[in-house]
Amino acid sequence: MRFTHLFIAGLAAATLLFQACTTSGGDDTILNPYMDEDTFNRLPPDQQELLYTNFFLQAFYVNAETEVRDADSYLGAGARNGFTEEDYEFPDVSYMYSTLSDNFTNYFSPYIAERIMNRLVYSESAAGIGADFQELGGTNCTTDGLCTYSGTLIFKHVYINGPADKAGVLKGDTLLMIDGREPRNEQHFRRLEAVFDAGETVPFAIKRGEDTLAVMITFDEYFTPTVFVDTVESIPVITVTEFTDTTTLVTGTYGEFVAALEETAGATSTIIDLRGNPGGTVEHCVNMASELLSKNDTIITIISHTIDTLTEEPYIDTTTYIAEEDGIGVGRYYVLLADSNSASCAELMLAGVVSNTKSPVVGQITYGKAIGQSYLPTIAGGLTGITSMRLLDKNGQTYQKYGIVPDFEEGDSTRALQIAATLAKDGTVKRTQGYGTVDKGHFTLAKRQGKKELDRGLFKIVRNPKKKLQ
Repeated sequence: MRFTHLFIAGLAAATLLFQACTTSGGDDTILNPYMDEDTFNRLPPDQQELLYTNFFLQAFYVNAETEVRDADSYLGAGARNGFTEEDYEFPDVSYMYSTLSDNFTNYFSPYIAERIMNRLVYSESAAGIGADFQELGGTNCTTDGLCTYSGTLIFKHVYINGPADKAGVLKGDTLLMIDGREPRNEQHFRRLEAVFDAGETVPFAIKRGEDTLAVMITFDEYFTPTVFVDTVESIPVITVTEFTDTTTLVTGTYGEFVAALEETAGATSTIIDLRGNPGGTVEHCVNMASELLSKNDTIITIISHTIDTLTEEPYIDTTTYIAEEDGIGVGRYYVLLADSNSASCAELMLAGVVSNTKSPVVGQITYGKAIGQSYLPTIAGGLTGITSMRLLDKNGQTYQKYGIVPDFEEGDSTRALQIAATLAKDGTVKRTQGYGTVDKGHFTLAKRQGKKELDRGLFKIVRNPKKKLQ
């Protein structure tokens, strides 16, 4: 591994066990995390889940000291506060989470937990050929006023390990026919594509240079990429849509990003587009920032609420991540694109790069999320996402609540890209802006108003304890 590995081994393998101690006597239920195993096993499932998730909150939640009470005090509180069994699988647990001030600390009951975890770990999956297109053409109108859009479809991206890639289709090929039919435009192609199921092999005709090739593509499920390489005015543009563990590559977004840097090797300037990127797994954005930095550059400092794996006592860990050697993209001039939907891990990468390289930022002020979540499986098969981390840049500053201010503000996507290309060709402009000064309000909304925003909560470490509480 070339760069600092984020997952602290002791945390990733944390064993969260009840200690074999006895509880005080009496008939009243006392939900004590140190009760003995037999007593715990005699608890009904809802009380086990309440005690388990309360233990996680006490250990990991950044505001635990002021906001989280002992598990016993939440017994029956769900029903008393309108959390009915018809609407909530574990009413007391859901109520406990609803009382917390942090909108990114959430409980997902078993019926939805697997879907949420898949969203955290995998990029989007789909069935088809695994490609997208650039349309060259325009609107054609007849003399009677009827107009249709038609154009030539050029393979803009062929997804690595997708069906088209496996069949030998290349970026830049021209699509001529699918199953003997000529698609008029991309929308028409998608309708033709949707007819076929996974497992069907379909004849395609493509043009490569002056040659027309017959290609058989077997439709199948595929993961979508999270990194795309394009060019604008001869400048490479690397777009990162999210930071995910498994994408078209088993190495995830980081592996895709390394491949993109290798593909564009030799470029003196490069645009990194993080617009609309909601975040993802910390390991990826930290290591991706490292690839653009010099040896010994400070990437980020993360202050984590966690537990001692030996004593099982909560403590606060402060870890500073530093590039261990020059990244493969070091030495280029970078321009970064961001907008109000660039959040979490995207902001971490942005802050890590610009605080060292002074690269200019074009677009809009970012979301302002310098906190991170740990996602842990629960004993009932649910999932808890807990805000457990705070971030500081290399100068000890934070953009939490306020966002990262662009050097060149531009809300129009096309114009922002044009500005970035102009800066990249010039190659001399340095960053002068810093962080915002106005609270954007994302962290002050009442949880009961439904402001969950999972898509802004994907800056995370996914923790899988070796053992569940017994």
